[in-house]
Amino acid sequence: MEHIWKLQEFCNSMAKLDIDGYEYAYLKAIVLFSPDHPGLTSSSQIEKFQEKAQMELQDYVQKTYPEDTYRLARILVRLPALRLMSSSITEELFFTGLIGNVPIDSIIPYILKMETAEYNGQITGSSS
Repeated sequence: MEHIWKLQEFCNSMAKLDIDGYEYAYLKAIVLFSPDHPGLTSSSQIEKFQEKAQMELQDYVQKTYPEDTYRLARILVRLPALRLMSSSITEELFFTGLIGNVPIDSIIPYILKMETAEYNGQITGSSS
């Protein structure tokens, strides 16, 4: 139950920021492509994906919200709260209905094999 409370608190803090769809997509990529997950074999490639998502988020926020100079900082400072949550419970809450009983960790390698153009299209929300 505590996990659900923490998750609700996180969602409320993000809702206050009024995150748009593009920002949300970039944040998902930043969280998904985290090079410090245990057992990774290609952490340098994953780190490059994460850096690309961070740079694109920064560019997007600067162009879309030029008057809000602290928006990016307010968004990124919320992400460490996700690390406090149990990944297995979060996976169960959000992904079980989508991927069945397959652990999300086993799907990440398939995501990493996507062509760069496919990745770019998904991160920006455009179709290739």
